[in-house]
Amino acid sequence: MTASIRHTVFIVDDVPQNVQVAATALREEGYNVAFATSGPEALERIPVVQPDVILLDVMMPQMDGFQVCQQLKRNASVSAIPIIFLTALNDSDSVVQGLSIGGVDYVTKPFNTAELIARVRTHCTLYTLQRLLAEKNSILEELTHSLEAQVAQRTEALHAALRRQQNFGQMSAALVALINHEFRTPMTVIQSSVEMMRYAHRLDTHEQETICSTVQQRIRDSLAVMQKHLDSIALMIQLHTALMHEKPQLVAPARLVQEIATQCAADYNRQSSLQVHVEHVPEQAIMMPENFRVALKNIIGNAFAYSPPSAPVVVTCTADASSISVTVDDEGPGIDPEEEHSLYQWFKRGKSHTTVGAQRGLGLGLPLAKLAAETMMGTLWHERRFPRGTRFVLDVPYGQERISSAGEFEPQVHWSNGRQAVVQ
Repeated sequence: MTASIRHTVFIVDDVPQNVQVAATALREEGYNVAFATSGPEALERIPVVQPDVILLDVMMPQMDGFQVCQQLKRNASVSAIPIIFLTALNDSDSVVQGLSIGGVDYVTKPFNTAELIARVRTHCTLYTLQRLLAEKNSILEELTHSLEAQVAQRTEALHAALRRQQNFGQMSAALVALINHEFRTPMTVIQSSVEMMRYAHRLDTHEQETICSTVQQRIRDSLAVMQKHLDSIALMIQLHTALMHEKPQLVAPARLVQEIATQCAADYNRQSSLQVHVEHVPEQAIMMPENFRVALKNIIGNAFAYSPPSAPVVVTCTADASSISVTVDDEGPGIDPEEEHSLYQWFKRGKSHTTVGAQRGLGLGLPLAKLAAETMMGTLWHERRFPRGTRFVLDVPYGQERISSAGEFEPQVHWSNGRQAVVQ
């Protein structure tokens, strides 16, 4: 036995002389020795000592070795410890019985010291190797789980990148269609105005001045519409790019929600209509604040825009161990079922008007909110409220800082689907 490993042998025998003989021989070989002189005492002490091998006498009063063995095998903390039976019985039935109930070997009494030491050494070595193998398997299992988590994280990141790419492709196609549609009307107005100028020379001076003034105004109005659309498109593309490249930051989510909701209420002069409830939200969380702001600003802004001036807009923010959820409830007319299928499509404008009388814009708000939610690996969805109104729900994962073994802060992100990933 090597000096670096000092094994422990536990002897169970009701005859003190037998214990003394075996213990002396084992100690001379460098083993630690513990013992018990009855079955009940052995059952009490073995889980505490946690030996490497048990030498168990078969013939004992009150509780024989077979009964002790069966009890030990039912105890998970000691069931793997190898048991070598000490028996004066040399019939094969006793040997088979001992091996069948969990013994690994047997030595007949009076035992040969060299044989006893050899069998103890063999089973100590085997037991040590089994424990080492179990430890290695445990480490391997942990590494496997870690790799699986990393693969799942990477797969989810690739899926998210694919969704963003698909989103960008859909936006590009919709943008082409929008330009074709929205610019056709002002271009037609400009073209007809130019045609009018071709015949202006046939009119008298006063009529020419009137025509010129009208044409100039129509061209200015058309150019203004085109410029407005171009500005909106440029802003949308700039914002789209910024959202997709934002890095996570440590923020105070409750304060961020309150700030966004208050700003939206002020934009519509609806401060008295706003109700904000924040429950069980962490003081600090790792999030993408600009993506969060864009998503939340659009759904809260819509709640104010499409609900009666005196109706409440209720913003509720909650959190669990993996995600932060913001619910926005309004009492507006709700979403037209005919428009619901295209609600998150780029440049799809509805037919209804806001409560302040303004026509819906270019159809950028909800698609941008949806993009922001997906960029944060979250979700944005809605449902109808009865008897009237709409509920939008923004659910996004968040991370929390933890202290590393080196004393440095490490960001840790919990994905809402249960997986875990580290934000670099």
